[in-house]
Amino acid sequence: MLVAAFLTALIPYTVEVRYCYAMDSVPRYEDGTIKRSSWVREKFRVSHPCPATGLTTGACPGWSVDHVIPLVCGGCDSVNNMQWLPNTIKSCAGTECKDRWEQRVYCSR
Repeated sequence: MLVAAFLTALIPYTVEVRYCYAMDSVPRYEDGTIKRSSWVREKFRVSHPCPATGLTTGACPGWSVDHVIPLVCGGCDSVNNMQWLPNTIKSCAGTECKDRWEQRVYCSR
């Protein structure tokens, strides 16, 4: 019970570990594009197989790897900040558009 009270007291002080940078200091290449790591994407695929095929390599029809907190908003390029997302949502081809919504939410902090 004492441990539970201690952990509950820490909740207001937890830090969102998926943020790595202030929005104005996101690492970029000289052409302005955000630096990303193919190694991190491969690690994500190994630990989170494709929802459509169950495979850890190759194409994943209908799905894209997405950053939960966008890199442009200071999100980390890390496995714990990635998720599989259906292409209809990721590409804004369907009725929902995640990228516009998440930038309103995460970039306005």
